[in-house]
Amino acid sequence: MERLKPYYPVFKFVIVFGVLYILLSLAYYGYLQLEYTDYNYPDPITAAVSRQTQTILQWMGYDAQIYNAPGNPSVMLFIDDKIVFRVIEGCNAVSVMLLFAAFVIAFAKAYKKTILFILIGFVLIYLVNLARLVSLALVYKRLPEYQTIAHDIAFPAIIYGTVILLWIYWIRKPKKA
Repeated sequence: MERLKPYYPVFKFVIVFGVLYILLSLAYYGYLQLEYTDYNYPDPITAAVSRQTQTILQWMGYDAQIYNAPGNPSVMLFIDDKIVFRVIEGCNAVSVMLLFAAFVIAFAKAYKKTILFILIGFVLIYLVNLARLVSLALVYKRLPEYQTIAHDIAFPAIIYGTVILLWIYWIRKPKKA
C-alpha cells in the first residue's frame, strides 16, 4: 500500500474526473430527453447555435436559412435553397464543454477561480464551435471535395486543440508575483 502512496493524486484526479464526467453527462442526457417547442428544436442550445450560424452567414452575404428536420432531431441549414448540412445535438459543443469542466474541476484548488475559468472556457469553446459551424458551411458550399477532411479531421482538431490548450493553461497557470 505504501508503494501506491505517491500515486494518490493521480488516482484521486482520475476518480473525480470520471465521476464528474459521468454525472454531468447523465444530467445532459436528462436535459435532452425534455420536450421542446418548434423554436427550440431539437433542444435550446442546438437551436441557438443553428440560428447564430444562420445569422453570421447572412451577415457575410449568404442566403442562409434554417429549418427543423421533420422526424429527425436536427436543424437543416440551407444556403441558396440547397441543403448544406444538418446541425445535430452533437454539433452544439456541450459534450466538449462537459469534458472540459470535469477536467478543470478535478484539478481545482480555489472554487471562485475554477468557476470563473470554466465560464470563460465555455464561452471560448462556444465561440470556437460557432466559428467551426460557419466555416464548415463555407467549406460545404464552396469546397465540397474537402467536406470529409474538414468535418472529420480539421475542425475537431481545432475544437479539441482549444480544450487541450485551456487544460494546459489551467494546470500550469501563471503564478502572480
